Amino acid sequence: MNTFFDKFHIGTYYFQKNARTEEGIKDLSESGIDLVLCIDNDREMLDLFYKYGVSAVVGGVVPGWFGGNGDNAGTMAETNKREAYIKGINNFVDHPAIVGIDAGDEPSSVDFPYYGQMIELMKELAPSKFPYLNIYPSYGMLASNSDEQSKKELGVPTYKDYVDAYGKNIDLPYVSFDHYYLTSSPERLFSDLETNADYCKANGKKLYYVGQVNSLDPDHYVTEDELAFQAFSAMAYGAMAVSWACYSMGWWHNLVLDADGNKTEQYEKLKKVNHKMISLSKEYVKYDRIETVRGKDTSFGGFENIMSAKEALIGKFVNGEKKAIFVSPVEYDSASENTLTIKASGKVTLYTADNTAVLASDNGVYTVTLNGAEPCFITLE
Repeated sequence: MNTFFDKFHIGTYYFQKNARTEEGIKDLSESGIDLVLCIDNDREMLDLFYKYGVSAVVGGVVPGWFGGNGDNAGTMAETNKREAYIKGINNFVDHPAIVGIDAGDEPSSVDFPYYGQMIELMKELAPSKFPYLNIYPSYGMLASNSDEQSKKELGVPTYKDYVDAYGKNIDLPYVSFDHYYLTSSPERLFSDLETNADYCKANGKKLYYVGQVNSLDPDHYVTEDELAFQAFSAMAYGAMAVSWACYSMGWWHNLVLDADGNKTEQYEKLKKVNHKMISLSKEYVKYDRIETVRGKDTSFGGFENIMSAKEALIGKFVNGEKKAIFVSPVEYDSASENTLTIKASGKVTLYTADNTAVLASDNGVYTVTLNGAEPCFITLE
């Protein structure tokens, strides 16, 4: 378990029963997914997960909890008794594919103190399995929430207050939050990523982000560029896991699998974006995020000047004395180009999803041309 959080993971929610064949699980693994959340303790499925290198966070072990619209805030302690956690974990049947136990979703900060106690109990009773808890985005349950409704659900005035309350009460090695920007906005997604990423940086935690491969609109199939926007925006903020809602029947429409368990057009889109993340993550995981800026120019250590022709998220990373940047376009357009011009002294290496290259300079100036939807990771040593 100590090494689980040192690796980059791509997760998803739900895996329906009519897809739990060897072919279906092989497809899941080949899509780049290595973690399934909110899944039951199905032994035959877990055997195949293990065979194909997929880990599971299982539900139904301890009492579930969902903050919802905030009406149940403050009632978790009386509803989810300590004894039920003890009984559930004592009856838990382990499997080598299981890495975590689901502890609930999107609680109010009012319930964080009791949640913290139950998380500690889970860690004590099942020390080899991490408790998995996902928290609200800034808008709460629904992006259409009014500010007052969001505050009611979060239980505090601001989203920073909410994330700080999580950290004060709950000791886990990560912060996992969802944000479905197609019902919200890119600007609000960036704000939530920054709030959670800055908390993680200050407290030595890993950032886990949950985005959407499905759609609230039944007539819209999330595009490859929309998937890439979510994935690489999260990586620009230092995310060590990106999970997708939902692979199969869960909520909303146009998932990766249809009701019969057949792959939809979302499968190949998701596979492409996942494998780009995997390729970039091989070097990326060696570095820690310092900050992320949005714009067209910045500097960072030996990167004396970084200029992007298109507005971008520029994440700044370090590995000891080494510096790196993760550049992700703010607006994805595969038909156009983006040019990066970097002034630096030292060995500059460019990592893209398809290639690794040590760059040659023109009097200390490096030029990189990418298609308009392509992110990159650039190191300096």
